[in-house]
Amino acid sequence: MKIREATINDIDEIHSLGNTVNEFSVSDEVVIFWPKHILHNCIKSQTDYLLIAKEKEKIIGFIIINNSLVFKKTIIENIYILPQFRKKGFGTKLLNMAIKKIKTTGCEYICLLTNNYEAIKFYESNSFEKGKDFVWLDKVLSKKFSLKI
Repeated sequence: MKIREATINDIDEIHSLGNTVNEFSVSDEVVIFWPKHILHNCIKSQTDYLLIAKEKEKIIGFIIINNSLVFKKTIIENIYILPQFRKKGFGTKLLNMAIKKIKTTGCEYICLLTNNYEAIKFYESNSFEKGKDFVWLDKVLSKKFSLKI
């Protein structure tokens, strides 16, 4: 498996893969996965980034990192590994590569949201601590994020 930063040429494959992940859905009104223009902006960003894991020239997973340098905080927006490649250390390698990059940015705190039991176990096995339970609230401001507008 090879891990590298995503390029513009990877957007279609990442987008197609991300749209298959029902766990990324946060409500019945919001698109399941990031629109392509957001992925493009992330790849071109100087502070945020998208890493991909490839096996035999196929993207088998990715992690999307949202850095707030002002708040010295990083949000893991999404991490995904295809089911047939899970439990083989690929997710941990992807996460560790992301953490290595995060440390170079000056960020001092990493957080994420998930309600997926397997994801919680994965993060806890990688030294993340479970916080308090929250309710997800959102407001759609653009038709690019809406399934209903």
